[in-house]
Amino acid sequence: MKTYFGIFQPKRCQICNKHKATRKCPKTRRQICFHCCNEIRIKLECPKDCKYALKSTQDKNSLQLNNYSESVAEQQGLLDLHLKKWLKIENPIFENKTPKNYAETEAGKKKIDSFLNKHEQALKGALSYNYVREQLGIPLKEKANKTHEDVANHFMELVINYDHEETLPLFSHHELYKTEGFKQNYLKRNLAIKAFKAIREFDLIRSALSKEQDQAIVEFEINGKYPLSLVLQKMNARWFIKEKVFGESGMVLSENEFIQRIAYNYAQQNFEKAYKDLKKYMQVFPDSANLHYYFGIYYSTKGKIEKAKEHFFNAMELDPEFTEAKYNYAFLFQAEGNIEKCRELYEEIIEQNEEKKTLNNLAVIYENDGQLEQALVLLKKALELDPNFELAQKNVERINEKKNATQNPSESNKTLPSK
Repeated sequence: MKTYFGIFQPKRCQICNKHKATRKCPKTRRQICFHCCNEIRIKLECPKDCKYALKSTQDKNSLQLNNYSESVAEQQGLLDLHLKKWLKIENPIFENKTPKNYAETEAGKKKIDSFLNKHEQALKGALSYNYVREQLGIPLKEKANKTHEDVANHFMELVINYDHEETLPLFSHHELYKTEGFKQNYLKRNLAIKAFKAIREFDLIRSALSKEQDQAIVEFEINGKYPLSLVLQKMNARWFIKEKVFGESGMVLSENEFIQRIAYNYAQQNFEKAYKDLKKYMQVFPDSANLHYYFGIYYSTKGKIEKAKEHFFNAMELDPEFTEAKYNYAFLFQAEGNIEKCRELYEEIIEQNEEKKTLNNLAVIYENDGQLEQALVLLKKALELDPNFELAQKNVERINEKKNATQNPSESNKTLPSK
């Protein structure tokens, strides 16, 4: 047996050398995967102080397991090994016959299926006894509710089969992708990610649920080389994907810390440092609306308008409620003189959220169109939100002067847009 020294442990399981090692086995003193761990603990050979040990039960006919696992997939694998033994044990429920012998008649199969259904209801659909059904020729039962791991696995299967459009209904804001522009942007954005396009195989490593059980993280190993974590959220009793992170599950919680670091550099006018961090973090968090937003800000300061638009639009696609990204996207069109496009965007923002800068800028457009009363209505709303909003105050004064003027207003009487 190989002995490893130092803090750097091998990444592959030292028993099968196939899956990623996720734990140190106190029995074998090796780094192993959960698959090999299952093979050891099903034999009840684990030391008692091992947190993964399977606790023995006095009822050898029991279908219940008492142990700790890091994912539903791991627990299902252990359960299947347990059921493999269970099939060969004589059971008083089945006239002291083994389930395998009892299922030789159709009546026996129905009774076993009924027995399994009863136990599955207690599991609330997380695990299944389809291994038994498959072995005994009983029709398999589909899960009533897909778990977070089911949805994550389905997403990965679609990705490796290049069915990228089929992944759209799996996202939390899937309704957005009914709009062709957002749909095409999703496909373009993801297929530009080299690591995403290179996915050929995946292995589920672990998963975690929030305390409220409405958020989840599922970690995979991709192509036997690098980690990918999917963040999911539960909506109306269904699981949807929120974002993907090219890192281990623990990395997910670091996103806010990195964004705050970038925001600090922006506040210090250290744009080049922020840009370097953006490039680095974007490789890990390609679905971060905030990172795309800050990229848009960076390119705006450099005068690269089309690149800025691209990233602001990415932020809008990733977070439909991100009004600040849409505001900056609209402002770039206004600065270019594309009034119709920015008017459309400003009106969409106001429908979502009456934000003072948007109200002011839309008032600019209305005023230039000669719609003075409509402009004043918007400015009044902006001042209700912020009575000290100086630009809006000046615009109100100038529009009132224009209304009272007996001649055409001078160029200085035009309203002022917010930056």
